[in-house]
Amino acid sequence: MIVVEFKTTYERKQPLVTVLMPCKNAVATIGEAIRSVQEQTLQDWELIASDDGSDDGTQDVIASISEADPRITLLEYHGRQRGASAARNRALDSATGRYIAFLDADDLWLPTKLEVQIGAMQSQSSPFSCSAYWVRRERRADLLRQPPKHLTRQLLLKGNRIGCLTVIYDSKVFGKQPMPDIPLRHDYALWLHLLKLTPTAIGLQEVLAIHHRHSGSLSSNIFRASLATWHMLRTEAGLPPLAAANTLMRHLLGRIYRG
Repeated sequence: MIVVEFKTTYERKQPLVTVLMPCKNAVATIGEAIRSVQEQTLQDWELIASDDGSDDGTQDVIASISEADPRITLLEYHGRQRGASAARNRALDSATGRYIAFLDADDLWLPTKLEVQIGAMQSQSSPFSCSAYWVRRERRADLLRQPPKHLTRQLLLKGNRIGCLTVIYDSKVFGKQPMPDIPLRHDYALWLHLLKLTPTAIGLQEVLAIHHRHSGSLSSNIFRASLATWHMLRTEAGLPPLAAANTLMRHLLGRIYRG
């Protein structure tokens, strides 16, 4: 007699993409952010939502969505709030996908984001990419952010032209690369580090994401953001004082020019 065993547990294969989503008190926006991942034309992904001590029901929203979609994982955290970089790094520790992508809990991807971007990375043999995106501002017109088609570290030192929500990197090439545990400019520091390990990143000109800029966010304060940029350039990027001052001046002029 032949006995056939059926496995009743859900077995997950290794996904192509891991999406890292830090969140804190994002109950009003995180559902839509996750839905923009679920609506991707490329469906071979996992999403790890790393909570940083929410007390507004954010964790309940994620838990409810993950019950219906096993590709979504909630990492609960009840200690001292440590910020977005630490939350991303906790998610990165659990990542199993080859490609690492980033999306904040109040931002959105357009449906073809993963398909178009990973397709371009594979066809151009590039381990690091970003894309154009819209900046949606409160009570003001949207802004288009377009990176250069080819980014080098030297070019990026003239100003951060990379939106975090658009980045994908190949962990098969770089390994898992955490962000520095600093309050601001941790993403910029990571891009500069990756461009030490590879000569160029590709910048897709197609708009693939939407970033919501809030007037009360940390990075909206130009003085605080400038101090954070200076600190990152000196400690993380390792620039001497004069080079860091020149880079910071370019940042300020670029911010004034772009709005």
